Formats: sequence, C-alpha cells, structure tokens
Amino acid sequence: MMVRVRALFASLLVMLAVSSAPMAAWAAEYVLGPEDVISVSVWMHAELERTLTVNSEGNITLPPIGEVKAAGLTTKQLGDRVAEQLTRYLRSTTNVTISVTQFMSRSVYVTGAVSKPGRYGFEHIPSMPDVIAQAGGALTGADLSQAQVVRKDGDQRRTIAVDLAAALRGGDTSALPELKAGDTIVIPGPGAGGAVGGEGVGVLGEVTKPGMYAATGKLDLWAAIAMAGGLTAKGNLSDVRVLTRADGGQSVAVVDLRDVLDHGSRAPVALSPGDVVVVMPKGPSVWTGLTAILGLSRDLLNIVVVADYFQNKSSSSN
Repeated sequence: MMVRVRALFASLLVMLAVSSAPMAAWAAEYVLGPEDVISVSVWMHAELERTLTVNSEGNITLPPIGEVKAAGLTTKQLGDRVAEQLTRYLRSTTNVTISVTQFMSRSVYVTGAVSKPGRYGFEHIPSMPDVIAQAGGALTGADLSQAQVVRKDGDQRRTIAVDLAAALRGGDTSALPELKAGDTIVIPGPGAGGAVGGEGVGVLGEVTKPGMYAATGKLDLWAAIAMAGGLTAKGNLSDVRVLTRADGGQSVAVVDLRDVLDHGSRAPVALSPGDVVVVMPKGPSVWTGLTAILGLSRDLLNIVVVADYFQNKSSSSN
C-alpha cells in the first residue's frame, strides 16, 4: 500500500510541475532536420500533395522536381524553394504550404519505469517533467531520485545524475539539466512498461511503441512485439531482425513471422535479456550485417547505449 501511495505521489509531483510551468515564448521558427516528417500541400494541385520524411542527408524527394534540400530551412523557406522550382513544370506560379507532422530531428528517448517508453519528438524540447509526462508518467516503484540523463558527446557518452524527486518536492525544476536532441532519460525501478538493470529487450522499427521492455528470463518474440503495441501499417511481418549479443560478439537473425503464420504454426522464438528486435518497413531494403542494423536508426543505437550503460553499472557494483 505504501509503495502505491509513493508512486501516486511521484506521479502527482510530475503532473503539478508540468501544469505549473509557464508557457515559453518561442521566438525562433522551427528549423527542419533529418527524420522530420512533413506534409506538402500545393495550391490547386492535389496530385502533388504528399507526406515526406527528411532523409539522413537532409533532403526530400518531391516529383516532378526531384531532390530538394530541406534541412536547415524553416517550413516557409522550404515552401518558397519548392514553389520556385515548380514554376518550371506548372503553367503559373503557385503557393506551397509545408507543415511538420512529426518533429523527429529534435527527439528525446525515455526508458525504464515509465508507462510508455520510447522516442518522443518535439518542436521545442521541453523539461524533464514534461517529457516524462509525455511517456505516460512514472510506474509503481519508479525511483525518481536516481534518474539519469544519458547524453552522447561525439563518440563518447556521459551520464548526468538527476534527483528529480527532490526537484519536484521543492517545486523548483530550474536546476534540472536542459535536455538536448538525442538525450535519453532513464527512470530506474521495475515496471511492466520499461526495463532497467540490464534485464530488458529492445523492440524498435515499425512498431507502435518502440522502447525497452522487461524480460527477466526468456521472452517470446510474439510477446515482445505485442508489448510494443504491435506493428504499424508499414511494418513488415516477413522481415523481423533480432540482434543477439553473446560471448563478446553480435549476431543478427532474420525471422519471417508471416511465413510462420501462413503455415499455421506460432512456434515460439525465444529472446534473452539484452536482445534487440527490429521490425523492418515494407518495401525494398538493404541489409549488410551489423553495420547496417546499427545504422538503421538512432533508436537502435540508443537502445545499445542504454543497455551498455546498465551492463557496466551492474558489473561495477558486483
């Protein structure tokens, strides 16, 4: 009973901090970056409307003009650039409206004892309490006094210890670290929605709720995908990759779950703590071993970074 009261109190503190925080006056316009998802609307030309993702090189591809540089531009600047290039193909000038549907170039990861672990994109990255609230809040048993922010600095990573509980109790969150794109918030403590202590399985790619999930023992691949909310509309059940680390090395297994279903058998595919599952998108893809899987997305690299962090922490405490 006491544990439940403490968890409820912690969640209330987070919600109060979010609700009492003043609205920031964001003067600067959003600048597009890789992985942002945008909507393109062309006046009087519905056939040209589409949703596009800025690629890793900062470009979008829009027929009939082809590749256009998007990263580093505001939505208005990109709209003007697209409109200018379209004049070569249209009889008259037109207006192009660009809107951002997913702010993924400014994203923060949340893992551990939260309701909805995963990656969250923001137009302007908010405070830690705001991000945790986006992830559904802390779970029962979450230790907000031992929160961590894992940050990559070039090829290195560092961990910032954060006593979030004390900051929330005191009503002053100004001393909390300012979050940056690519940061990972780690909330220690057991919970069904997240995994800590190195005993987790990462589920990434085309799933509804990518993140780390608790797995103290063997976990069925089907169950892991179900815990992550199932596949998105783009998910390819015929192309599921499992990254396994053992004996100091890594291996990648390709699993065709569609073939398993078509043959009327749901044979279990056992996962171990530390494994990472990646559901690939539909359509042609290139897979060149471990290098390709590590380059699949920043989500995957983030899971590996966090898993390494917990493994090293566990080893040093023994």
